[in-house]
Amino acid sequence: MVLKRGLFSLGILFFIAGCASVSRDSFSGGERSAAINSSEVSSNDVEDSLRRPYQSPLGDVPLTENEMTKKWVNYFLGRGRKHMDLYLSRSSRYIPMMKNVLREEGLPEDLVYVALIESGFSPKAHSRSNAVGYWQFIRSTGKNFGLRIDGYIDERRDPVLSTRAAAAYFKALYNLFGSWHLSLAAYNTGENRVKNRVMRYYTRDFWELARRRTLPRETRNYVPKFIAAALIAREPERYGFSGLSFEPPLEYDAVEATNPINLKVLAEKLSIDLDEMKRLNPKFRGEYVPNYPGDKMMIRVPKGYMERAVALIPEVKMDRPAYVYQDHFYYRVRSGDTLSHIARRHRTSVGAIRRLNGLGRRSMIRVGQRLKVPQRGEMVAYVTPQNSTRSSANVNQDATYHTVRRGENLTLIARRYGVSIQKLKEINQLTQRSVLRIGQRLKLKDEEPPASSSQKIEGNSSHIVSRGENLTQIAQKYGMSLSDLKTINRLGRKSIIHVGQKLKVSSRVSRKTRKVTYHRVKRGENLTLIAQKYGVTVQQIRKENNIRPRTVLYVGKKLKVTVDTVHVVKRGENLSLIADKYNVSVKDIVKANDLPKKSLIAAGQALLIPN
Repeated sequence: MVLKRGLFSLGILFFIAGCASVSRDSFSGGERSAAINSSEVSSNDVEDSLRRPYQSPLGDVPLTENEMTKKWVNYFLGRGRKHMDLYLSRSSRYIPMMKNVLREEGLPEDLVYVALIESGFSPKAHSRSNAVGYWQFIRSTGKNFGLRIDGYIDERRDPVLSTRAAAAYFKALYNLFGSWHLSLAAYNTGENRVKNRVMRYYTRDFWELARRRTLPRETRNYVPKFIAAALIAREPERYGFSGLSFEPPLEYDAVEATNPINLKVLAEKLSIDLDEMKRLNPKFRGEYVPNYPGDKMMIRVPKGYMERAVALIPEVKMDRPAYVYQDHFYYRVRSGDTLSHIARRHRTSVGAIRRLNGLGRRSMIRVGQRLKVPQRGEMVAYVTPQNSTRSSANVNQDATYHTVRRGENLTLIARRYGVSIQKLKEINQLTQRSVLRIGQRLKLKDEEPPASSSQKIEGNSSHIVSRGENLTQIAQKYGMSLSDLKTINRLGRKSIIHVGQKLKVSSRVSRKTRKVTYHRVKRGENLTLIAQKYGVTVQQIRKENNIRPRTVLYVGKKLKVTVDTVHVVKRGENLSLIADKYNVSVKDIVKANDLPKKSLIAAGQALLIPN
């Protein structure tokens, strides 16, 4: 018995070692492998191909019916029915294209139902492990199998190219295991783990490995779930899925883009809805269609538009976008999640998630909340077409600021006011990766900010924002008023500062500064907001304007605001000396500057002296 087991083990060892030598390169990490075959055919060619009889040289996937598969059939008939209804109705849109690719690669057609349980045939599917597209490739695996993933394109979302990559992966797995059930298990959990279990338990029977619970629970369920989905998808009416509204298959012709083009302009010139063009070409992140040396860039157009599209390709030529914004996906918060955990898991920063979702430092997240999370290293181009510029007849060319509206970008704003994109970036301190927000105020003219009426700003230096700081604290630190700090840094009311941001500050402040100004109350304001704006206390505004507690502020009310005196500490001074100098108490100075008890002051430190 021991001899038989040893011989069997040795046989499996030679089998796997021999097969692994054939496909080892397929599983290696590193840079993107040679691009996959990007040739494209029309939907008519796909229909003609599928009419011909076909039998895979690698055999069919055994659709074994047992207790495990019946459990998943019952799930899709019960709790999972609403999902199966959606997936089946959507499947008819993509299955012909995918089956045609599997035929070309010599694989069983039933493998197409892997895309059903992986993504529900959705190009936008995105898992918590950052797997993307119909076949749920992570970034490294997609690149290993020839898919291009960069700032302009993600071929994991293309139904044809991603299926070619999946076919290459399944070929390698079948060469390794010689079993479709083990290949499916390896697709889910990784070939090394399955290979280890085969060697350890002397069997290439998936059901035996599942019975022994040697594979992860998800993988034990993966193969029976696939079989159940395939059985239902092949004969939906037999399982009670009748009356479904199946989407029609995509009808299209393929055109080669011989130069970079703008997809939106092409759609406009063809009188085609842009959304339809994007549904046909989900691999493009934005409107820019790049052209890579040595690679064919194919685009799909609705059937009957091929000749016109070919003629228009040179006319809709487009330069590389001037600026890009970061792509994102949606993540649903789970129990125990924190922003730092989510950021670490998806290789981004807490600040990036906060900015993308408009969260403050004290904002709480809740279970079930949908958060936008930046995709690691993936940038998507967004540029308004050259010929879609808004009319500038009513534009005020003497305007100083512009408030960003929905759909606007730097290219459009620059053209509208007759300035260059580079100039806008410089005077607004924008980088290549800066994101424009709706409501953001952009400076249009590079004018020196006027000096404050009560304080001459000179000898500007810089301050790097640290974690936990705000504008009021920074202004107090350098003995500036909040309005002066905002002025020299061209910040608006809703401007947000970020950790690491560089701010201009005044390094020389006059020993005493005092300024009386008037503020007209706006909708949504209260005394706290007004006090923060001017760097004073609520009590000070109440005292100057005879406002009692619980008094209602009316929109348009005029309030007198006196900016406090600023004192720069000199060598040898302490709080008692400074308090005596300005005829105030030490307690008042401590309270006005939020100083902790027994705190030390240093020479050069700026202190607010309450009136």
